[in-house]
Amino acid sequence: MRIGLLGGTFNPIHRAHVQMAEIARDEAALDRVLLMVAADPPHKRVDEGVPADVRFRLVEIAVSGKARLEASNLEILRGGKSYTLLTLQELFTQNPEAELFLIIGSDTLTDLPNWYHPEEVLKVAGVLCVPRVGIDQDDEKTAQMLRERYGARVRLLSAKADVISSTEIRKRLTAGLPLEGMLPDAVEQAVYECGDYFPPELRVMQEKSRIALTPKRYSHVCGTMRAAARLAVLWQQDAQKARIAALLHDCAKCLDPITQEVLSGDETGIAPVYHAFAGAVLAKMEYGITDETILRAIRLHTTGDWGMTDFEALIYAADLIEPSRDFSGVEEYRSRISPDIDSFMQYAVARVSQLIERRGKKTHPASARALAWYAQKTR
Repeated sequence: MRIGLLGGTFNPIHRAHVQMAEIARDEAALDRVLLMVAADPPHKRVDEGVPADVRFRLVEIAVSGKARLEASNLEILRGGKSYTLLTLQELFTQNPEAELFLIIGSDTLTDLPNWYHPEEVLKVAGVLCVPRVGIDQDDEKTAQMLRERYGARVRLLSAKADVISSTEIRKRLTAGLPLEGMLPDAVEQAVYECGDYFPPELRVMQEKSRIALTPKRYSHVCGTMRAAARLAVLWQQDAQKARIAALLHDCAKCLDPITQEVLSGDETGIAPVYHAFAGAVLAKMEYGITDETILRAIRLHTTGDWGMTDFEALIYAADLIEPSRDFSGVEEYRSRISPDIDSFMQYAVARVSQLIERRGKKTHPASARALAWYAQKTR
C-alpha cells in the first residue's frame, strides 16, 4: 500500500489542491491520497476563524467521485497542534506495512527544514514535490540538500499544478467578487451556501434567509449570488449591493400565497410575480434594507419594467442564468451574456414573455413596459 498525504488548512480547498493530489496519485502510483485537514496548524492561524469541520466538509465535496482521493479528519479528531510528524506516526501505526509519502508544492520544499523535527518526518515518509505553473526555482538543488542533510527520499514530479491563493479567494469572497474558476464548482456552491467566508452582517441575513426558504430555494438563491458576482464585474456594477439583492430576491417566495398577494400590492391577479413585489417589502421590513437600488432590483427581478437600470437588469439576469438552473433553453440565455446589457435584456424579456404566453398564461404589464423600454434603448 502506497499512501500519499497532502496536508493543509484548506481554507478553502481550491482547484490547485486537487490537481496536486491527482498529479501525485498518478505519477507515483499511489493507492490512496489523504487530504488531511489541519485543525490547529502550528505555523499560522486559520484566517477568518473558519471551523475545521466546515473546511473538512468542503474537502469531502472536492474529492467526491475522485478515484483514490480521500478527505481525512484525523488531525481534527486528535486535537492539539497539527504537527505532520504526529500525523505520519499515527498513519504508520494504522498502516504498518504501508509506504508513506508527503505531497508538497515547490514553495513548501524549501521550508521543510523549519518543520517540527524534520529529520524524523523524513525518516517516516518520502517526499513527492509538485511544481507550480509559472514558478521557476531550483527544486533539484533543494532536493539534493534534503537528501544530503536528512537522507530524504525526494522525488520531483513532472506535471505542474496551477498557482491559486486561498488568501486571494477569501478576499474576493469578502468583497463580493467572482472566483473565476478557482474552486471546483460544487465547492464554490457549498462555500456560498455555508456563508462562513462572508462579512458578519451578510451572514446574519443569509442565516435568516436559510431559515425562511426551502433547501432547494436557498440553493437557488446562493447560485444567484454566484451569478451576480460575475455579472457585477462584467457589467461594472456594485458587487456588494448585487450580492445583497441576489440573496434577498426570493425572500418572500416561501410565504403563503395570500400573504404574498397582500404584500405585493399588485392587482393584476398574476400570482407568479407576487413574490418579487412582496420581496421588496419584506427586504425592507424584515431584513432592514433601505437602499432603493437594492429594493427596486428585488421588485423587478421577475417582470422588469420601463426605465430599468443596469443594476436591476443584473439581478434579473442572475436569477435567470444561475448555475443550478437546468430548464430547457437556459444555455441559450447563458451564451448571450456579453458586455451588451441591453441586447441581452431585450432577448431575455421577450423570450420569457413568449414562453409564458405559450403556456396560455398572461404576462404582467410591467414586462410589456420592459420590452418597450429595451426596444427604445436599442433603437
